[in-house]
Amino acid sequence: MSEEIEDAIGPSEREIEELARLDHISLSDGEARELMPVIASLTNFDELLSMFESRGRSAALAERDSGYVPSAAENPFNAFIRRCRVRTSDTGPLAGLTVGLKDNIALARVPTTNGSRLTPFTPARDAVVVERILASGATIVGKLNMDDSGASGLGETSAFGPPRNPIDPSRSAGGSSGGSGAAVRSGEVDLALGVDQGGSGRIPAAFCGVVAAKPTHGLVPSQGIIHIDHTIDSITPIARRVADAARLLEVIAGSDDRDPQWVRGDINPSSYIAATEQSIVGLRIGVIEESQDPTICDPDVLANLATATQCLREAGARVTNVSIPLWGHGLAIFLPYIGHLAADMFRTEGQGSGHLGFIDIEAMTAYAKTRREESHDLARQMKAWIIADRYIHEKAYGIPYARLHNLRLEIKRQISGALSHHDLLLTPTLPMTAPYLNTDEVPFAVTSSRTTSRLPFNTAPLNLSGHPAISVPSGTDADGLPTAVQIVANHFSDATAFSAAAEVERSLGPF
Repeated sequence: MSEEIEDAIGPSEREIEELARLDHISLSDGEARELMPVIASLTNFDELLSMFESRGRSAALAERDSGYVPSAAENPFNAFIRRCRVRTSDTGPLAGLTVGLKDNIALARVPTTNGSRLTPFTPARDAVVVERILASGATIVGKLNMDDSGASGLGETSAFGPPRNPIDPSRSAGGSSGGSGAAVRSGEVDLALGVDQGGSGRIPAAFCGVVAAKPTHGLVPSQGIIHIDHTIDSITPIARRVADAARLLEVIAGSDDRDPQWVRGDINPSSYIAATEQSIVGLRIGVIEESQDPTICDPDVLANLATATQCLREAGARVTNVSIPLWGHGLAIFLPYIGHLAADMFRTEGQGSGHLGFIDIEAMTAYAKTRREESHDLARQMKAWIIADRYIHEKAYGIPYARLHNLRLEIKRQISGALSHHDLLLTPTLPMTAPYLNTDEVPFAVTSSRTTSRLPFNTAPLNLSGHPAISVPSGTDADGLPTAVQIVANHFSDATAFSAAAEVERSLGPF
């Protein structure tokens, strides 16, 4: 045994004792030494790995320019972090259209910042959705501004300064995908991708008066993004018109075995473009009572919800109210729960666990190094989430998170239950219109509360449940700022939501 211990490659006896303490494991005298050869066998597999190459694949890449940081004159709404021009095909359903990507989506050979102060990572592979967009004939023209690590909702935490709302540049373009909303609204891109992690795609669309389609969880592969959590993240098309959002979703939807999202079996996307021409006569639509809380929603938001409701009735839908008791508590469930999920992602070097998708080793390496070597510059919201998660685990064994998880299942059941009696559900997208951006230095608690107090009240529940939701403009408030309604469908019934969204757009007009 002594020779085996001496020859073993692995942690020392002292290291084993320290590692055990980190996980609250008590070792008896001499036990660390007894475990040494077994632990060595479990930690020494470099020779095996060196025999094989990564299974990752990516289309052969033409030489790409990494792009450039635009000047202020080229970036009037601060929507872009980087401009570039990448095209691989001249034909396809998106031929001739320009697309911008939220800067947490991998575009090979172009730096990805995640909106943060950490050192950018330049990926060698395109995200799955990027492969599909380029194959469809579109030209990708830039990486778009976003909140630091996607961890806020008004754009104010971006390391590059906030994106500005093209309707009124003194106001928020939303977050975390604020650059995506601003670039689409201003016409700087035809289409954009956001990543919705609590409303992060629907919020900027609503503030900027454009359309966002958060798909059913798992409909669009998320491989190639910087994740907050695989069960929360949702890559979201943003466009000026409902039909254009449908066209982009049709291109990016569908199965891919590299996808880390937990979906069993193949996915069969519908024709979302065709759905925008479908009649809604006879559709049963339930307006969620709890989503209209007048203590949370502004009067103009509720007035324009009523207008949209009337338009749907006049088009032949049967619209009634429906109660989802847990809806009003959805944001309160979401806020601590997403911190727990983000902390798990952080501690697994940005990969999460329990999935069978492809892991980009280079991206994982970069994540692991920067989080250890540059933690001072980590987003403050991320710091708060990670420390709070550790506190709950140490003080309460993590049990409160298990309870939140079970509440998540219950809100999903309640939403699905309402959709067993209705084809669609309707809410205001946001309870408010775009606020003024903060121009003064304020404590981080103030910045954080501007998102958490009520902004994602009606969006966050659907990241918990995974149901698809389309945000479509519903009018304006007294200051001419857009309001929006959110149309919710059953899992993988996104096409039905597009039919109703197109009807709202036809009745009220795009903004």
